[in-house]
Amino acid sequence: MKYFPIIRGKLYDLAAVTQLVADHQLQKTVIPVIEPVKDIPGVTKVTSALVQAAHPGYVIQNPQVGTYQLLAAPRHVVVLSDVVQPARIFDARPAALVIATTAAQAKVLPRHQLALVPDEARVRRLALPHAIYLNDHFTVYPHTDDYGILQDEFYQYAPTSLPGIGFADYPLATSDYFEHGYPQRAVAIHLVYPAADGTLRLHHFVSVNNDDFANPQAKFFEVLDQLTAWLPFHPDAQTTGTSAFMTAATRHHFPGLGIVRKYQLMHHLELIGRWLQPAPRH
Repeated sequence: MKYFPIIRGKLYDLAAVTQLVADHQLQKTVIPVIEPVKDIPGVTKVTSALVQAAHPGYVIQNPQVGTYQLLAAPRHVVVLSDVVQPARIFDARPAALVIATTAAQAKVLPRHQLALVPDEARVRRLALPHAIYLNDHFTVYPHTDDYGILQDEFYQYAPTSLPGIGFADYPLATSDYFEHGYPQRAVAIHLVYPAADGTLRLHHFVSVNNDDFANPQAKFFEVLDQLTAWLPFHPDAQTTGTSAFMTAATRHHFPGLGIVRKYQLMHHLELIGRWLQPAPRH
């Protein structure tokens, strides 16, 4: 079982993948699927890191969101290889990985095709031998402080319970794409962690004093106080990303919300990769 996260090519998301790969902290059970959305250096940096580390990945050749798709000659062009292979959102052209967005598209795929397909009963009934099931796992609320209502929730079934050869999602996001974020009164950190029953859960750490938009730095430290108290009880949730958060807490340093996003995604990818590793034999 492998994880195929669809990474929309925003600055800090690409930086998270690049750093994990360069530091050899991303398990081979995690195979990034990059969808370029902006013509930025991070597009080539992440694929260069994947090639250098011989870590498999895919790049979507016909992105459907963002501005990259509109450029006749982008400055930052991915060089494909045996390591970084082409993916396409379903169309008439072949690719190593195809992303089917409907059951009708999945039905006409060749049996040998490696494909991301909707996680629906009618698609599962097709019994495609190389299917990777795509879900929107992340709950999105209109306001960040709404995550404080249900701070801990189910995220993913145990690997042995999952269909297909892999699963996919939009980590810490959904298939809906927004070019820019919007100001929020609250600051939150969202971290997956392994549960005792083999599933994955998602915990939301949310700032408390959210009456206005002021002082995101103070709100960040409110969140870090919660994380600092929570982590000792969840040692399996400690990653490079959580270590970066703890360093920020020790130094009382607010790195900015973009870097906060980077640390969260680093944690997410590293932890799921580790979660998918086979249990050691005794």
